[in-house]
Amino acid sequence: MLALLAFQLLLGLQPVVSASYPPGPWNISDYCNAPHVNASHYEHPTEDAELVHLSVLMRHHKRAPVALVPDERSINVGIGWDCTCAKQFTYGGGGARLYHTVRTPPNHPFAQQIWPGTCEEGQLTAGGFNDAREHGKVCGRAIFYDEFGLTFVEDFWGLYHDHLDFLHAVEPTEINVRTTYIDRTKQVASAMLAGMEPLTAERDWASHSQPQRIDSLVPNYKCPRADALQAAAQAAPKWQAILKKNEALKARLDAVLGTKDSKAVWPNSFMFYQDVLTSRVCNDHPLPCNTAGDCVSEEDAAQIFELGNIEFDYLWHTANNATESNQLTFGAMFSELADGLESPRHRLMLYVAHDLSVVRLASGLEIFPIHWPKLGSEIVIEIWKDKHDERFVRVLYDGAVVRHLGWTPLERFLQHLRRQVPKDLFEKCTAVPSKEALMLQTTVQHSALQSPDTFPIQAPLL
Repeated sequence: MLALLAFQLLLGLQPVVSASYPPGPWNISDYCNAPHVNASHYEHPTEDAELVHLSVLMRHHKRAPVALVPDERSINVGIGWDCTCAKQFTYGGGGARLYHTVRTPPNHPFAQQIWPGTCEEGQLTAGGFNDAREHGKVCGRAIFYDEFGLTFVEDFWGLYHDHLDFLHAVEPTEINVRTTYIDRTKQVASAMLAGMEPLTAERDWASHSQPQRIDSLVPNYKCPRADALQAAAQAAPKWQAILKKNEALKARLDAVLGTKDSKAVWPNSFMFYQDVLTSRVCNDHPLPCNTAGDCVSEEDAAQIFELGNIEFDYLWHTANNATESNQLTFGAMFSELADGLESPRHRLMLYVAHDLSVVRLASGLEIFPIHWPKLGSEIVIEIWKDKHDERFVRVLYDGAVVRHLGWTPLERFLQHLRRQVPKDLFEKCTAVPSKEALMLQTTVQHSALQSPDTFPIQAPLL
């Protein structure tokens, strides 16, 4: 992983941005496999209370790119994508255990549009499956802990079963799984369950999802108003200034990738380049080089990685209408979460989703500044009951307690979630505001979550 080590040395590099967009911390190895809750670093609540429920919303682990350049076979010639170790099963009950494989015939007339190998675009890779399995394990991941070498940490099951004695058995009566309609989220859930208990690899287990057209966890329902709000944010002078100041960076990347004036590149965004680069680096591929020998430099990669954080913070935090856009696109999911937390039927509710799911929940919970959610990133919502039978919520993001949500009365937390659900959501989504109205609206909307007396946009699916 020489490229990863090189990026560690580039953390001081900053893209050309205005002073109002300070870059957040970036660690590429962290991005490839996010920190998780684990017994070694878990911060116990100081209150005398009993854990009674867990809800976890997380991003899937490593996958092949979803952003493809026009001539994929001209990039890193001779390096393909291998997904043979991460089989995707699709079969009817009582039928053969059918799984599908991907193969592109060498003489296919459109073969240049996809890389060589056995991975479909966006497919979970073997590395992603293994990361998910380790994520669920009793004792698994090795991390750099200090100068004396490696320390093994206990991840999810090791914490909530062995350490806290909260989860008792890997059974559907205790653990409910909710995924999106995308295969990689189902595969991550299955790998995590197998990490908790290897015998689940031989069992049937229901993964609940919603119809693709209206899935609230992605989210995937149509919302023209939110689309218009995001378009207005991307057209705003503040964002256009950032795009303009990084035109030279974009030109260098387009020259290597063959994407100048290409419809493959998502407009007014750095997300396309972010996905092209991170998907490769996280799966041990080198940075892209073309057949002319031109390569993406480590300096340019570091700038794109940081611009990804800046773009996410802008779209889901600081842009005009960011709050409304978030509520429109994730309102149905905020309602689903609130209902599940108010009357939980399982000890653990596991939601496996995407970066655009995690970022919307983080935005709704006001976990600022916003960063691009890492692979395997998780938001853990714990419900505790004290000796007076009062219930409190504690939230952890990538293993760390969110300070303004460190001990919140459950009822207040539920009220906040429900405030994120616009009244008449369907009608509001289908009402597209005028351009003039969009430019006049602002997002000076502060909730009770961070009031002094409480506490000391549709984008490509990633």
